[in-house]
Amino acid sequence: MLSQLDPDRLRIALAALAGAVVYGVFTLTTKLLTGNAVSRQDMILALLNVAAAALCGVLTAVVVAPAVAGLIPWVSLRDLPTIGFLIGALTWEVLPFALQGVRNRARREALNQRGPQ
Repeated sequence: MLSQLDPDRLRIALAALAGAVVYGVFTLTTKLLTGNAVSRQDMILALLNVAAAALCGVLTAVVVAPAVAGLIPWVSLRDLPTIGFLIGALTWEVLPFALQGVRNRARREALNQRGPQ
């Protein structure tokens, strides 16, 4: 089974995981530096947030990074692990906006299919 893994996708996944870890360290650091007391529940929720961000970032990067690389006009910027790192670091922050856009588009499509009333 391990012999069937695509090495490029594995490199993308590891880079995305690294990006998500950077995001997580930033999140945890900002929570700790607020000056307020941080409870154990706050830390657990922050760690769960980081774990969800890592999972989301890795899955998104493995699927999307090769397509994004094809859209970049400069060959020197098409490095798949770099793209995976960026996707891994940014996905969790961008996801709410993307979901809102999908929801709005679905609403418009539903209204268009109903027609004028």
